Amino acid sequence: MAELLRAIEVSKRFPGVLALDRVSFELRAGEVHALVGENGAGKSTLVNIFAGSLHPDGGTIELEGRPVQIRSPHHAQELGIRAVFQHLSLVPALSVVENIFLGRELTTPGLLRKAAMQARSVAQLGLFDAGISPTAKVRDLTVPQRYLVEIAKATLERPKVLILDEPTASLTDRETRVLYDLVRELRGQGVGVIWITHRLEELYEIADRVTVMRDGRHVATLSVHETTTDRLITLMTGREYEQIYPVLQPVPESAAVVLAVRGLTTAHGLREVHLTLRAGEILGVGGLIGSGKGLLGRALVGLEPITAGEIELFGERIPLDRISPHTLLERGLMYFPADRRHEGLFTNRSVLENMTIAALEQFQRAGGILDKRRERRMVTEYIRRLAIVPPNPDARVRNLSGGNQQKVALARGMIRTTRVFVLDEPTQGIDVGAKIAVYELLHELARQGAAVLFITSDMLELLHVCHRVAVMFQGELVAIMRHEEVSEERLLQSYFGHTREEVGRTGVDAA
Repeated sequence: MAELLRAIEVSKRFPGVLALDRVSFELRAGEVHALVGENGAGKSTLVNIFAGSLHPDGGTIELEGRPVQIRSPHHAQELGIRAVFQHLSLVPALSVVENIFLGRELTTPGLLRKAAMQARSVAQLGLFDAGISPTAKVRDLTVPQRYLVEIAKATLERPKVLILDEPTASLTDRETRVLYDLVRELRGQGVGVIWITHRLEELYEIADRVTVMRDGRHVATLSVHETTTDRLITLMTGREYEQIYPVLQPVPESAAVVLAVRGLTTAHGLREVHLTLRAGEILGVGGLIGSGKGLLGRALVGLEPITAGEIELFGERIPLDRISPHTLLERGLMYFPADRRHEGLFTNRSVLENMTIAALEQFQRAGGILDKRRERRMVTEYIRRLAIVPPNPDARVRNLSGGNQQKVALARGMIRTTRVFVLDEPTQGIDVGAKIAVYELLHELARQGAAVLFITSDMLELLHVCHRVAVMFQGELVAIMRHEEVSEERLLQSYFGHTREEVGRTGVDAA
């Protein structure tokens, strides 16, 4: 395959940080080249240089064998380089078709060819079969639908280079498969695709080669089919695969039940769910998309309408009409939603404000005056304990990596002395190093006697991180397994409803 895009010893420095240190990278026509590494490895800096958003301080960029200086994102697009980043470039107030054709509208002298643009938009959107109307306002679309519109916009006119940053992070399994098919079609047409991901299992599905970056340097470029996940993790983190998951400490037999759910039923999908959670326990909840695992977390704090059932916290039954995030928070349970950027954090506020927002009364002096010095000392201590980067209480949360944002959210619960953590997809969209830090933090919470309900789509997390695993299928809890009983085969059988195990009204596995 012909060489399409090439970086030769490219460097980029920000104040106090060498983000890229003489990095070389090569993309061939008709290949999918994956780019992996922990947050801060330099991946985003490199592709932002390709996309024209940043300019290198040293080195050379070549396009189709010729040196090129990419002056701006618009210039990159003129050169045939299109990028779809996690932070989308769509205009919410405009329609889907207006966004797809923004800046390249079809016209006849003095007139917009609206019918032609709508027809082409329908054809593009039809590739995804996601029910997206070209006349809908982008602000009314779901996050996955917006991402698909961004991809439709980027591929409207076949680019030479397509950059996809965490493209499957918000997509369903079906949408992901459709995206794979589209990328394979583009690859067959000679398009070069740079695929950035934290999901290493995707590489074997879609990529031809993979480049690993660490600390702003190029570590290795390998054929995907000649490497393993274990080796990639070692290259990315410097740790062996076996070092990823902490040693699971047993739950004391005397540990009290802190959360009991009996017959929980909601208006939108949960049916007769029974489970218990003990102090010092990490209970994983798995299942396919649409299984109800996410609904479970939301229902526990009243974000889903409950029609029947009981929730008992620390031995106290909570009336259904009193269940709310605030009520549960006051009683020691904190919920951490999957969409941390839009629902779990105040991204325009500082690390300090996000950490202490749920515990301001702890820092009040007589007369209700906030002891800001003590508040800052506490936040600084948690920044140190959790190794949050940058270590600045005044940093805006929106500027932190996904892993550091998750640490800020968890610190909020720790500062408030939360005793039950309900976590929905806490490692979604974060790199391997950040995942390791989250696992270690959850195990530390459990050792201190906290209880953790860990909702996750990652089967390996269920296998290695949890004391017990509960599986949801079509709104029902169909199995609960102890750590020593869990296997990939057993989980998959439960995921697809092929086996259902007896789950009593106490939410304890029959064994």
